[in-house]
Amino acid sequence: MVIAVILLSTALTVCVAAVILLKKDIWHLSGTINRISRNDTNLQVTTQTFEKNISELCTSINDLLERQKQAIAASEKSNREFRQAITNISHDLRTPLTSAFGYVQMVKSESISDAQKKEYLDIIEHRLKVLSALMNDLFDYTQIAEGKIPQNISKVNICNVLRDAVSEHYDAFMSKGFTVQLGIPDFPVYTLCDEVLLKRAVQNLVQNVLIHGTEYFRLTVTNGVVTFQNKVTNAEAIEADRLFERFYTADLSRTGKGTGLGFANVGEIVLSMGCSLGAYFDGNILSVNISFC
Repeated sequence: MVIAVILLSTALTVCVAAVILLKKDIWHLSGTINRISRNDTNLQVTTQTFEKNISELCTSINDLLERQKQAIAASEKSNREFRQAITNISHDLRTPLTSAFGYVQMVKSESISDAQKKEYLDIIEHRLKVLSALMNDLFDYTQIAEGKIPQNISKVNICNVLRDAVSEHYDAFMSKGFTVQLGIPDFPVYTLCDEVLLKRAVQNLVQNVLIHGTEYFRLTVTNGVVTFQNKVTNAEAIEADRLFERFYTADLSRTGKGTGLGFANVGEIVLSMGCSLGAYFDGNILSVNISFC
């Protein structure tokens, strides 16, 4: 009887101690969570008990805190990029507009000749065309990214689209001293896609070569993969894996060459058609691949 009483007392003591320790641990967890919520610290919750459920709870809370931290970091990064994008776009739009206004004031001057007036009007027209192109880039991106452009899927010969795009800009390539090499097969290469959107993507890539490339342009089609290659002068300043991000531009000085949406538009179009794309550098040669396989 005495032994039973002793065992029961011991068991009760152990239970009371366990309950006290558990309550202390819960109080500690609650305090830590409150500090984290108030101060946004990098604290993690810990436990001093060996209770499996409490340990699992701590692990779950820490996992949740880590995901929240990553989400906050991603949100802050996105906000910074958005603010920078707005700044860049504002600069790019304001530059040709300010220039055009300046020449408008000169045209209104009575002291200039007719020849000078014509020259200034030509410059104004060019600046407004640049502004229009920038606005079109922005409008196209929002329409494509939001899926507001319906696709008319049909059987399209990729080779014809590529030849047309290059031929339309052939004089521009020659005037800029480009060496143009075409590796487009004589036989048709078909894919199911929206021909209008495909033409828009190809035109964007060709125009990008003219604006940012130099000396050399090569276009090939091999096993359903279209490769655009061109030489650039500032390869070390360009992150190839970021080219298709919206608003990305390596032109940190903002020279007015674009909003960085040309490549983003290409990416949205290509992906919307179920194709894949990528970009990489080999020395100062940039390669952009579109896979229709």
